[in-house]
Amino acid sequence: MPSCSWGVPLSPLQSKFAASLVATTLLVVILFFVAYPRSAYSHSDFEFGFDSFGGEAGVFRRDNEIVRGLVNDMPGSYNLEFGQINYWVLEPSQLFVDDDGSVSAKRHEGPVGELKKRQGGDDGGGEERSRTVYLTFNTCLQPQRNNTGEAAGDGNGDNYEDVPKLPQLQLYLSNSSSNQAPGPGVLDRPQIPIPVTLGYANFTFNTAGSIWVGVYAPDVEDRTRWGGVWNYELVMSTRKQYHGYVDDQFLYLVDSDNEAALLITGNMTTESAADGGVDEEVEGDELMARPPPYLMYAQNRGVSRRFQGLERSYCAVTKLAHVRPGSLDVSMTRRGLGNLPKQQFHLKELNRSSSYFGYLARPNSTNPSDTSGILWRAMLINTKKDGNCQIIYDLPFCSEVAYAVPSNPTLFNMDNLTNFYDDVAKSWHKNFSYSLQQIQCNASSSAQYSLARGCAECDAAYKNWLCAVTIPRCMDFSSKLPYLAERAVGEMFYNASSGKNQTHPFNTTDATLPPKDANMTHTNSSRNAKIDQIIRPGPYKEVKPCMDLCWTLVQSCPSSLGFQCPRSDSWGMAQSYGARDLKGDVTCSFLGAVYFLSSAERKWNWVSGGGGWIWALGMATWFSWTNL
Repeated sequence: MPSCSWGVPLSPLQSKFAASLVATTLLVVILFFVAYPRSAYSHSDFEFGFDSFGGEAGVFRRDNEIVRGLVNDMPGSYNLEFGQINYWVLEPSQLFVDDDGSVSAKRHEGPVGELKKRQGGDDGGGEERSRTVYLTFNTCLQPQRNNTGEAAGDGNGDNYEDVPKLPQLQLYLSNSSSNQAPGPGVLDRPQIPIPVTLGYANFTFNTAGSIWVGVYAPDVEDRTRWGGVWNYELVMSTRKQYHGYVDDQFLYLVDSDNEAALLITGNMTTESAADGGVDEEVEGDELMARPPPYLMYAQNRGVSRRFQGLERSYCAVTKLAHVRPGSLDVSMTRRGLGNLPKQQFHLKELNRSSSYFGYLARPNSTNPSDTSGILWRAMLINTKKDGNCQIIYDLPFCSEVAYAVPSNPTLFNMDNLTNFYDDVAKSWHKNFSYSLQQIQCNASSSAQYSLARGCAECDAAYKNWLCAVTIPRCMDFSSKLPYLAERAVGEMFYNASSGKNQTHPFNTTDATLPPKDANMTHTNSSRNAKIDQIIRPGPYKEVKPCMDLCWTLVQSCPSSLGFQCPRSDSWGMAQSYGARDLKGDVTCSFLGAVYFLSSAERKWNWVSGGGGWIWALGMATWFSWTNL
């Protein structure tokens, strides 16, 4: 009986069949890897925890191209390398999904409607029903320069002018079935290029059918100079914009010291909703009780930032900024403009004499899986360098005080420094209240000292004046700003460097003060003698209180208390007062001051918002001034 053997040679026909089978198998494998390229999520530089298919309704092939389906109001997220393009589609089944998840029964099943930019709300008229679609786009990550780790974008205000600029991702949109692969190479079919600026794009339109989007990463001359990938979020929603960017300011600098900064939002009331406040009818007390809705991020300008060129991207800033919400103390306050709710941020652990970009963000949800939110235009923060000014805020008595004050870090921490200044002001106000009790505040109108002002207005004006004068606003002694006044120049710096012709703790002063100035009380000591006796900060410069508080105090209190203001053109006025800057710079100190709020926005009440220095007859012994 013949036996079976593996050594039996193949016939010519069998050999041809085997070779054809092997070649076909190899071709199928090659086509598979071409059609389904390796996901760039495996790259070591990728730090996001996104699902590679994000909010996709499905993935299907079309002519060897991958098209990913989007879910209404959910992000589609993917990675791109140089020269690659991704395709997405939002189908009518998603376009007409109602808020409860059901498909609208009124949807018109006819031909695709014309794509047009939105002119109003949903078009409910006519035979064909269209929906308003809000498309938003964020670039979340970009390649980095090899060997330097520096981002290369289109950002402004950075210290990396020599770093080559990366192009922005490109976005193309079509709702024509003749162009289901929109992109840079399409010339003869309808599509709309949507500009991406600093990592952000948005486009609102009406449509009734499928929407196709192409996301393209432009190529560069030398790919070897770059490492990493782009990552992005693309969302189409019939409800609202998923990502938002506001090219306006809603975060303001209150003041800074050498290692911290205090910032505050605008009013969070419905009246300011267009600028960033809440967009619902909520009472102020309820807003104060709610969890603070905003987040803040910051980035040192002297440190390379991976989101350079992506400064309008919510996901890039919130994922890549170096200074994150955990580095801040966050609270609510009514301090300042209008006594209305605001959110404040005490940003800590900053570098001395450095510049930072500050970013305000508001997530749309507390759900960690929800990556939607709004980002506001960046603002600039500069820290001080001398080390003897420190921020204090939320004082129990002088509740409107929030700025840097003369300090000595070797003797006082923030809590002790706050209590020192507040207790001094409170004790002196108590003495004043005894004098005010002698005034006939509750007398008939014919016996009152004024028909326009009463004792309550006098007390409020005096308290504002007292807090502003007793608690001076401190600036670096090395500062060259012309509106500052030198204080305590005859004292030693807090680190015991020499007085008089002093060696600055971190820089040398330009020159010794002229003898006539060095011997003047206004430069040789602080306004409040207890500052030099107890805190001992050494030389510093003061932002002089605003003149208008002096006028307000004189107008609000009875003449029997002896308050007077120096003449506007006098030497005493020049040494004791400052004038307000209409452009928003804090050139004089007043309670509730915030940098660069426009004059139209600062509707200050002269009693509650002013600040100034006043001569108080009979009370001059409270202070160390003798040459006024």
